Amino acid sequence: MALFRDDVHVYRVIGEFMQIPSRPRTIEELRQWWGHHPAYYEQGNELEQINRIGEQIHRSRAAFVFYLTDPEAVISIDARRPKPGAHYEVLFGRGLDQPDVAIQTAGDVAHQFWGGNVSVPLALMTGKMRAKGSKAKALQLLPRIVPAFPLYRRYLELIDERVLLHVLKA
Repeated sequence: MALFRDDVHVYRVIGEFMQIPSRPRTIEELRQWWGHHPAYYEQGNELEQINRIGEQIHRSRAAFVFYLTDPEAVISIDARRPKPGAHYEVLFGRGLDQPDVAIQTAGDVAHQFWGGNVSVPLALMTGKMRAKGSKAKALQLLPRIVPAFPLYRRYLELIDERVLLHVLKA
């Protein structure tokens, strides 16, 4: 059975997580989003990490499309021509024309990826992930988003996705 109920659930979890670094964020935003949650505490450098990830993706000037199955969902990241004040744009439910990299995988694998539990080279070799486009751009993106992996776990905690968080720890 799939971890995500439907595409709306994927967009609320993975998609909204991908949106956090899409523009420079402030500590006030983090407090407004999650300050009420009993598990919320400031770890000191989360904001710096979020903003650095956004800047790194912005510098890539690349476009990525993630085609998920089980459930069907499409999440696109476009850093080619971001809007003023943004690092990149995240689109739900549609791909991009001529993305630099298109990745196809199951929703469960995408969840494990963001949780830091997937070796991308191994996933590509075993077919759990398929990539089309510039392998160089894909390999450039990976070290830029690795710092997001612990933030994803923290994010799951703050949005009360206990089951998804438990699956990452198992």
